[in-house]
Amino acid sequence: MPMDDKALKQDECPYCEGRGYHQPPLTGTETCTVCHGSGEKNKVS
Repeated sequence: MPMDDKALKQDECPYCEGRGYHQPPLTGTETCTVCHGSGEKNKVS
């Protein structure tokens, strides 16, 4: 699904769209490496 089709919530990971996983072509689903499966945007301290 293209990113512009869904409005992300402010705390959602932009890479996996808050799902906690992504689906690269040919390899099946994988845990999102950006949010580590939490679905939340990483907060910089």
